[in-house]
Amino acid sequence: MKWLSVFLVLILIWWNTLASAQEALNPKIRFLADSVKVGQPVQLSLQVDYPYSRRILLPDTNHNFEPFELQRKDFFSTRTRNGISRDCVIYTLSTFQLDTIQHIQLPVYEFAAVDSVVHLSNFDSVFLVKQLSPKDLANPKFKSDLAYENVPKSINYPYLLLGFGVVVLLLVGINLFFNRPIQRFIYLIVENRRHKAFLKQFARIQSQMERSLSTDKMDQLLVAWKKYIQRVNGKPFTTFTSTEISHVLPDPALKQALSEIDRWIYGGIEMPDWRNRVESLKGISVLMFLQKKEAIRSGKFE
Repeated sequence: MKWLSVFLVLILIWWNTLASAQEALNPKIRFLADSVKVGQPVQLSLQVDYPYSRRILLPDTNHNFEPFELQRKDFFSTRTRNGISRDCVIYTLSTFQLDTIQHIQLPVYEFAAVDSVVHLSNFDSVFLVKQLSPKDLANPKFKSDLAYENVPKSINYPYLLLGFGVVVLLLVGINLFFNRPIQRFIYLIVENRRHKAFLKQFARIQSQMERSLSTDKMDQLLVAWKKYIQRVNGKPFTTFTSTEISHVLPDPALKQALSEIDRWIYGGIEMPDWRNRVESLKGISVLMFLQKKEAIRSGKFE
């Protein structure tokens, strides 16, 4: 019977360890205001306490905050006391929905040995202040103005419209006959302006990182980069994980850059060569821009 006792003790130890690992974290959210107007920003705080040995991830810019839209987020440094860590973040949200009471619940992800565990927060709600009541919409009041206004008639609008129509027809005919050169010209201008705006934004964030390197700045850089290549390529890169992006864009330098950036942001692993990783992201965006320009010149306007 001795071996049976040892087996039961091992089972109890395993069961206690499993129960401890699966203990809920009980994250808490709270709106910092009781009411909000349509389009007006409102702040939502998220706080979670957890054992120091456990690794968690809070909702980021890629999370769907429906029925709200994320405007910004403010993270606070982790505080640890007596083996218990506390993370806190304040999200600035806005809503364009018309429901009188709007609810939200946020998840907190915990990294486990095989997969991640989702811990859901409590529900919190905010009251929507409507500027127009149903009575106002049912009985609208119009202000009339019967004062005479002298309108000069110095332009012959029928001839002006006729001339405009002739010019439009000529441009359409030329465009179709010569394989849409006007469209190609317009699309190239638009793509060039978008690319210049992206490079300017990229350089601005990169300059901020040179002065003060932080995971928040790197996250801003990744979001701006994903939005740009999504606009150029048409695929939903903003919803892709780093692994999915590497499958769509099979570039070894890009895969290594995304992997090291993820380990730094979510795992706290040092990344001394971050400048080269950022340049890899920039290089991919420039390459996709050049490919898009070549496609436009070939008559493809996806």
